Amino acid sequence: MTDQSNPYLSRGPVRLQEMFFGRNHELREIANFLKGNQSVSIVGPRKIGKTSLLFHLMRPCVSEELGIASGTLICYLDCEVLGTESAAEVFQQFAAELRAEVESRGLPEEPALESACHTPSRLAFEGAIRALNRRGLQVVMILDEFERLSANPQLDVNFFNALRSIAGRFQLVFLTASASPLIELTYSSRSQDILSSPFFNIFAPIFLGPFPEKDARDLIFKPSERAGKPFPLPIQNFLLEYSGGHPLILQVACFHAFTLSVFRDEIERRTAQEMQAHFEYSWRNLSEEQKRVLRELPKGAQRPPATTSGGAVLRELEFKCLIRQRENRYAYASKAWADFLAQQASPAAAASPIHNIIGCRLGQYEILEPIGKGGMAEIYKARHIRLDRPVAVKILPARLAEEGDFRERFEREARAVALLKHPNIVQVYDFGDCDGLYYMAMEYIPGRDLAYRMNQLKKLPLTQVWWVASDLASALDYAHGRGIVHRDVKPSNVLLEPISKSDRPAAKHASKLQRAILTDFGIAKILEGGERSTRGGMFGTVEYMAPEQIRAETEIDGRADIYAMGIMLFEMLTGRLPFTAETPSAMVIAHLDTPPPDPREFAPELPEKVALAVLRAIAKPREARFATAKEFIRAMR
Repeated sequence: MTDQSNPYLSRGPVRLQEMFFGRNHELREIANFLKGNQSVSIVGPRKIGKTSLLFHLMRPCVSEELGIASGTLICYLDCEVLGTESAAEVFQQFAAELRAEVESRGLPEEPALESACHTPSRLAFEGAIRALNRRGLQVVMILDEFERLSANPQLDVNFFNALRSIAGRFQLVFLTASASPLIELTYSSRSQDILSSPFFNIFAPIFLGPFPEKDARDLIFKPSERAGKPFPLPIQNFLLEYSGGHPLILQVACFHAFTLSVFRDEIERRTAQEMQAHFEYSWRNLSEEQKRVLRELPKGAQRPPATTSGGAVLRELEFKCLIRQRENRYAYASKAWADFLAQQASPAAAASPIHNIIGCRLGQYEILEPIGKGGMAEIYKARHIRLDRPVAVKILPARLAEEGDFRERFEREARAVALLKHPNIVQVYDFGDCDGLYYMAMEYIPGRDLAYRMNQLKKLPLTQVWWVASDLASALDYAHGRGIVHRDVKPSNVLLEPISKSDRPAAKHASKLQRAILTDFGIAKILEGGERSTRGGMFGTVEYMAPEQIRAETEIDGRADIYAMGIMLFEMLTGRLPFTAETPSAMVIAHLDTPPPDPREFAPELPEKVALAVLRAIAKPREARFATAKEFIRAMR
């Protein structure tokens, strides 16, 4: 069989329940602690699966199986958006997330929560927790990326004392996830004193590492078996040894193995290429002593006594999942990591500018760290050297430079996009090429994208959909009025930026704590004639692609973006896409021929005018759609 859909697609947090494997012991531990009103801290290095574990725990069927009471409100917050907020604003965000959870569960509104959203304070939040407890509801606040909250310069010891007090007095527990143990996060970079709040002492720590062999083999074998192309035992053994049981390396290696079958060298090459940025990030954040120990590890270091300084370094590296113990000796955690380390000592390591770009200058920008990667480009956080301000640098595929007209196309479209100045469009500051790399320097937006948010909640409350849609409509109409069509509107191209207190809207719209900002304008047009999406062989992303884009019509206007926006709103309101298909080609046919279902089939509570507006936006003839995004928004009111 040759048409099997590749099941190994998770480069970020695992979204599909059937693709989540292992962690049963950790899940049971967490559940037991939560049921005992005990706060929990999940600790593990970057990309080890902390967020995937949290998402899995939040699934109602999983919570029920673990014995977590149905009256438990589990709210997820990414602390990335709380890194600069005041104490009152953090309490407001806590209350807003709880209100959204109450709404999504179909429970009656809680007036105390409304009050905590409109006039936020510690006492208002405490009153909301008390009111929820009186209704028989326990609260679990999940605080992912907790480092950002602990390092917030506006939060002092009194804030964390308040959290501890509320957790001690009411049915409220905190579930944090961080790369460092909470004891390390008690040291404040803004003071010489220890942040001495006993808040950090109320947590039971759970450490995440690579999968044990049984769980790793389940992830290797079961998805391939379900897809009708089970990996033979020699390939399973190869994947296990190459990945060392690391969840991310496993997913990436299995993805390529599913396509390449027995071509092990090519599997390794492609996996190593995809893991390069992750490994570089890990290497760059090691101390010189840790790097020295890693370089000397091939000599066969005997496990030293726990009291020696060398032993402390080895334990730190083991905690970071970079080494592991084997027969009383330490070894590299995986063959993939060992291969990367071998490159660091080789002159060939400097041959590829894209691999060694971290810490280098690209024009006026110092590249700091990777923040994203897609089929079209790699994105890095960088610093404008003279202005000392953060920017996002998007680097386009180097092979495009080989196309004769690429430079002209790149400069033409980049210049046009740079003229777009709108609060809901990422501002392009600069563009150019350096050592064969074409780049665009853009406004750096803190926070996550809409795809990440939708993955948390699946179906968003109508109030949130409304403000996201309003922001996008404003951005699209502005761009369309200047003759620019996006061509790839989708959730991962919508960034959610926290709104500062001074810019917040009136109290009646206090739920709008973030601004939706559209990015990647012009990228699809720049790539036209060269790079193409791997998902269907045409420009754009097949799940959100308008019929006229699929037919590759000569003239594509703003109504293609309105179609994609309609698909997005359908997904936000119902928790699913209007069309489901096993393959990209089947999805293409659905866009062309299959009538879309009424969103009320999946969300009966939707007002009729909202459902009808969405259906008009995704009409197959573009003449039947709204002429502008603003018309789309007005029709939903």
